[in-house]
Amino acid sequence: MQPSLLVSIISAVISVAAVTISLIALWKTHFAKFRPICTIGDLCLRIYPIRSERENWFIPSLDVPVSIANEGARPGKVLGLRISVSFPNLPIPGNREIFYPIWEVAPEKFRRIGRNRFQWIDEATLGEWMPFVVLPKTTVTKHLVFESRWTDPVIQNEVSFSMEIYTESHRKWTEIGKWQSCLSPAAWSELTIHGTSIGTHPIGAIEMEEQLHPPDLHKYTGTKEPIPEGGFGAGLSYLDYPDDEDAFDAGNEGDTA
Repeated sequence: MQPSLLVSIISAVISVAAVTISLIALWKTHFAKFRPICTIGDLCLRIYPIRSERENWFIPSLDVPVSIANEGARPGKVLGLRISVSFPNLPIPGNREIFYPIWEVAPEKFRRIGRNRFQWIDEATLGEWMPFVVLPKTTVTKHLVFESRWTDPVIQNEVSFSMEIYTESHRKWTEIGKWQSCLSPAAWSELTIHGTSIGTHPIGAIEMEEQLHPPDLHKYTGTKEPIPEGGFGAGLSYLDYPDDEDAFDAGNEGDTA
């Protein structure tokens, strides 16, 4: 093969590769469809015993944060989120119950979701669940409450929770995370009588290490000498503006040294 022909072939290959890379880059930046990347947080389970006239039932509430990022170049619609609950120890193949989102909760107030159900509904919820849009190269974080209704107590030593998403671009339910928990008789009593909650980390979450290595580390970091009561002996400091002579006495809003 002549050198000039070889050079021409190499140049052509390089040109084709450059065009291909350019087209791929153009697709990713302008035409790629919605591609969600999802993460989930801890699942918090509460069970509210309800009485109305002669009826009694239970409302299980699943309190979960979820974050959805869009790697695509087009906006994407999240049409649905749900939690599928199954009981592996039951002799019923494929058993499951679906919890749908009821409310979105203000992130700064979600810790108020507690024993007094009707109070936190008034104080902590932003509104009812609705589908939402995720813009390109952005992330949307939601704190959602999923609920169902149980007529009878649910006592199972193994309960599986699976969060699923349904998007406009991928029209089928897709699992994005799982949790594993227990509803033993003791747990049921704590939840329904004492009004406590059960928190569960997602499956696959990073295991937390022991905080102290060795466990008695603080035994060696202390001192046998008495700790002085006066500290460094410095008083409070404050901004000494001429027009603010009473600022320290009025509010003591300055920094401390």
